[in-house]
Amino acid sequence: MNPIGGNSKASAGTVILVTAVTILIWIFAAGETRERVVIWARVQFEPSSTFSTIVSPRTTRQIALTLGGSSRSIQKVRRALDEPIVLTSGTTGIPGDKGTHVVELVDALRDQSIFYDAEVSVVSSEPPSIELEIDSLIEKTVPVIPVFTGATLGGEAIADPPDVVVTMPSRIVGLFPDASVIAEPSAQAIAELEPGRRQVIQAPIRLPEELRPYEQELTIEPRSVQLAFTLILRTRSITVPAVPVQIAAPPQDLADYEVVIADSEQFLADVVIEGAAEIVRKFEEEKPPVVAFVHLTSDDLSRGVTEAPVTLWELPEGLRVTSVAGETPRPFITLTITRDEG
Repeated sequence: MNPIGGNSKASAGTVILVTAVTILIWIFAAGETRERVVIWARVQFEPSSTFSTIVSPRTTRQIALTLGGSSRSIQKVRRALDEPIVLTSGTTGIPGDKGTHVVELVDALRDQSIFYDAEVSVVSSEPPSIELEIDSLIEKTVPVIPVFTGATLGGEAIADPPDVVVTMPSRIVGLFPDASVIAEPSAQAIAELEPGRRQVIQAPIRLPEELRPYEQELTIEPRSVQLAFTLILRTRSITVPAVPVQIAAPPQDLADYEVVIADSEQFLADVVIEGAAEIVRKFEEEKPPVVAFVHLTSDDLSRGVTEAPVTLWELPEGLRVTSVAGETPRPFITLTITRDEG
């Protein structure tokens, strides 16, 4: 054996070992180096008890967090932040009492296990705070109002059960003390029924227009009811985008007055016309003129009324106006009436 060669091999092995250890130490040190980074995260508030309280906002909110810690720990946190951070009312930094509160996000987040366990500090957030509303949930029994589109009934429709239970925040109960819900069969369900017979069908429950903005905060039980009714006629509706408004009054009276309709109300928008399906189909094909009339009496003219309702529609027989711009079929028209001194 050549002793010189053996020593060379030993020296080479030592160099490799020292190099490997050095690299490992460097990698470990790099992983433990303290740094600050900005990371995007999502937070979501939840009540401590879903049975008695509700919190808003209910959707996740995106925030920018400035975090301090080792590179290794921050990488671990970064992966965990793919999921929203759930903040529960009544825990550290988050109020649990009913009312409106301002939650300082650094205070609320610093003791969350995702940061605490990884030894990562929450330095700041943008926004620095979020307004949180905590409210109690109330169960309220409300009546069911049957609504039919595309059908003429003989008598009233009866809902079974006639009431449902709506669970809602107490502030909404205060806003709508006389709340109700709507049971409305689909157009397809109506189309399959035979006119002239007593019908019983299942219909889904929906919220009225005024409660729609609060839909995410409400629950309804049951979600559907049975409706019993007699179908007389299947109907259709059509929307006319613009209908002119005219004045109707005794000719001898109009000769003494000038009546001017406000510029913005000389045409009515989105006039919904309803009738038997075949009559509406004919109306669509022939497109006859539709006119809204405001009828004025001699007394109206002499008093110079400033508004009056539409009371008459020029329509083919068998058709009727059900709404104007999503509201009443008898809209009020703004007028200017002056006596003709000539």
